[in-house]
Amino acid sequence: MSPLRLAVTGYVSEEAGSVASANALLLRALLERGCEVVFFSKASFVDPRPAVGAHPAFRFVNVENRAADRLRARVAKVPFLGFLAARWDSASYHRALLAGMRREHGASPFHAALWLGEYARGPLPGAAVISYAQGPPGTDARSILHRFGEICALAGLATAWKWRLLAALRLSRLGLPPLHWSERIIVGSRQSCQTLEQRYGIAPQRLAALPYPIDLAHFRPAADARAPGGPLRVLWLGRIIPRKRLDLFLDAAALALRQGVDLRLTVVGGVGFIPGYERLLRAFPEPARLEWLPHLPREEVPALFARHDLLVQPSEEENFGSSVAEAQACGLPVIVGATNGNADYLCEHDLRLADDAPQTLATALAAFATKRAGGTASRQLAERCFALDAVADRLLALLQERRGGG
Repeated sequence: MSPLRLAVTGYVSEEAGSVASANALLLRALLERGCEVVFFSKASFVDPRPAVGAHPAFRFVNVENRAADRLRARVAKVPFLGFLAARWDSASYHRALLAGMRREHGASPFHAALWLGEYARGPLPGAAVISYAQGPPGTDARSILHRFGEICALAGLATAWKWRLLAALRLSRLGLPPLHWSERIIVGSRQSCQTLEQRYGIAPQRLAALPYPIDLAHFRPAADARAPGGPLRVLWLGRIIPRKRLDLFLDAAALALRQGVDLRLTVVGGVGFIPGYERLLRAFPEPARLEWLPHLPREEVPALFARHDLLVQPSEEENFGSSVAEAQACGLPVIVGATNGNADYLCEHDLRLADDAPQTLATALAAFATKRAGGTASRQLAERCFALDAVADRLLALLQERRGGG
């Protein structure tokens, strides 16, 4: 079979967040496996050339939509007008992407179009169209609706209603991305596949679950093991947004402390799109036991894991929490939420919560404090599930399976 010629777009960066850095690993792996990649993007938005630009089988095509981009920047902070301008900017940018792909396709046909981190916005006749998405659409919008009372208390009634209306727009036909253009949708977990099937009616044969790869050379257990004993050092890592359930983490930790569990807590992450969530941290009843780091450079995350005994991610509708997988790669046990897709990838030392009751998590923290684990089993799971070669081979097989004529 001839090597794949791919039209690729999406979020790729070695310096950005976990998804973009995982996509950089995958793009490099596809090139190393003989694929030819033409990447389409606005250079001011996503430029993968620092990661893969030196490879002889890679080419970058710059795509611009200057007028819509300028309007979005001018009105970004205007309620609703900013949302509509962002939608126009997105639509015009995706039209330009598709036009660029089709021009190149006409000159030298592609076997497949691969959209990394988002859903395909149109067809590429004669080529397979595959989306490796960050998860089902609307997860944050649904969390805003579910947690409206909490947002009112933390951010105020006006801000809460603004985000409630924006969430409703996001979940409407105006806000949801098209799903019908993707011949195959790849997401990080079976949890996300089930959501796409049950909520959006996607046929199971169009879905595949594939975790993101983790850089196992960078994320690895520390050479010096921490001495046993002392308080259980618990880490919460991620953006502070409603869906990530910082409120549940803090409520459960406060319960556990009142019940005599010796804890030291670290929260790492900045407040996301809804201001006011930092009030949860300031209201914690035992502030001497809590440290908040709004930002930490990505290269320092392995050392952060080495200073802790446990990672807790109680997120709702989590597709695939890269921080959970990275913690496991560093030998750290994890606790994940009841609707967290990382439940697909747990070892015997990890725990999936049965519900989102604070007492359930408090009980789990007490159990981890008395019987600490992790280490070899967590690392071995990461090597089985998140190794770049294994994930890249599976992705390549999915691309080959759906390849067009080219």
